[in-house]
Amino acid sequence: MSRSPTIHSRKYSPSKSSTWLNCPLSTLLNDGSSQETNPQAEFGTQCHELGAALIGQSLNLIDYDSELKPIEEVIKDLDMYSEEMQEIADGYADFVIQTIEFDKKRTDTEPLIVIEQHLDMDFDDDAGGTLDCGIISSLGGGTLTVIDLKTGRTPVYAFDSESGLFNSQLGIYALYFYKSYKDLYPIKKIRLVIYQPVINNTNDYEMPIEELLQFESNVLVPAVKRTKVENPEAHPGKYCRYCAGKAICAKRAEANKLVMQALKKPVSTMIDADIEALLPHLDEVIQYAKDVMEFAIKKALNGHKWSKYKLVHTKGSRKITDEEGVIKACEQVGIDPYATKKVAGITELTKRIGKSKVDALIGAYINMQLGSLVLVPKSDPREEANIIEEGDK
Repeated sequence: MSRSPTIHSRKYSPSKSSTWLNCPLSTLLNDGSSQETNPQAEFGTQCHELGAALIGQSLNLIDYDSELKPIEEVIKDLDMYSEEMQEIADGYADFVIQTIEFDKKRTDTEPLIVIEQHLDMDFDDDAGGTLDCGIISSLGGGTLTVIDLKTGRTPVYAFDSESGLFNSQLGIYALYFYKSYKDLYPIKKIRLVIYQPVINNTNDYEMPIEELLQFESNVLVPAVKRTKVENPEAHPGKYCRYCAGKAICAKRAEANKLVMQALKKPVSTMIDADIEALLPHLDEVIQYAKDVMEFAIKKALNGHKWSKYKLVHTKGSRKITDEEGVIKACEQVGIDPYATKKVAGITELTKRIGKSKVDALIGAYINMQLGSLVLVPKSDPREEANIIEEGDK
């Protein structure tokens, strides 16, 4: 086992590769000066840490860089630890271990396993990232597997059917994992795996090593060269939302203004073809508007005064600050201060009952609630919703 601290590139972060592979200017805007942490990202980081510890403990992997902590100590250091984090980390660890055991049974050999390994990337001094899990087995003459844990709720895919290209973040990790060990292990096949348990989205993509090397020469290297010219160009797209300059990029503003001008036409005069022509752009327009508003609010919070706008408080809400005081005051006059007892959530019940027994015990009383409906391109891999007309009920 090899582990290193989580270190990420600023300009050339693999997680933002969908942006800088398409937009050369983004590497100047993503120089690290405007990067901010957020609770969702921190939750994901801590979830990865717990998952890595669980995998290391289960497989008895040796960390030569630092002393392995007991799981209890790891959890104590996680200030965002929760039942949800434990469930995600447990599932991730189980998935990785099952993948490893599957390869071992089919080959009768021990695979190479790396967890949370930092990979340096030779196309720039700043380039690098941390691989969640990498496995090299002798399966099929040599198979390199990259597994990436996602803790967000936006679906992520190992292969993008719209662009016809595999996930570039996982591809870059696979490429430099391959380069690190290609002289020690024969590798013929690459497998990219997304494990996203919060929305039950686990998917993978397999390819020959030649496809990965073609990605390096035909996509990665030319894209990096375009970022290193004197005046790198901006190419707006759906990937802009991951760029640090998303609210101030003039090219993105120009592209969205063109769409907004088309929206000024009354909807009643638009035919289906007009609406369908706009649909692919609306998510980006909405996201752009949100990004600009968020930027303006943050700047105001830092003391900037907008000439025609001001900060105000939205409707507030009352909150109890001393529960013991409330209980005592209510009980003195004979009023019950407690809320009605309710059934625990499915996550908590699963923890109490045990995953293997949940379906048998309470499965008959649980059903899956469908999410809200959204319009997506036909190329989206999700199954089309079955809409029942009022007259068909």
